Amino acid sequence: MYDHRFQRTDQWMPVYSWLESLDTDEVIKSKDVVDWLTANPEIRDHLYARHSRYHLMHYIKKCHLKILKRKEKQGLIVAKIPPSNGDQNDDEKTPGSPHFTGNNLNNIPKDSELYKAKRSEALRKYEILVEFEKQLIPVFGRQES
Repeated sequence: MYDHRFQRTDQWMPVYSWLESLDTDEVIKSKDVVDWLTANPEIRDHLYARHSRYHLMHYIKKCHLKILKRKEKQGLIVAKIPPSNGDQNDDEKTPGSPHFTGNNLNNIPKDSELYKAKRSEALRKYEILVEFEKQLIPVFGRQES
């Protein structure tokens, strides 16, 4: 009946009910999810106790996308589903996200002082990490990937 990854456990039932009641043809925005969770503190607290905020946002959006695709397949809507280029939209790439590209050197001319400063900073950070690794290996041992 349902994809095994999207089994409707009791903790998610209110979320599914809410997502299915939405009258939209676009994947829900993070702000709307936060607003709904704020308006439903009991559900929010229950979900926050078991899942990180990132996981909640990711899973709720993924569930909504799946619902939209199902409705589109049934001919109930014509969904405005963004092309799949990873799981995040550009507007979601914030400094708190591991996918933030604000320190990307690809967009800076290589002969500029900014490029040289950022490259030098990156090299210093790398050297610090290598030094930490050398100090931690005797304590934890080398981990094989």
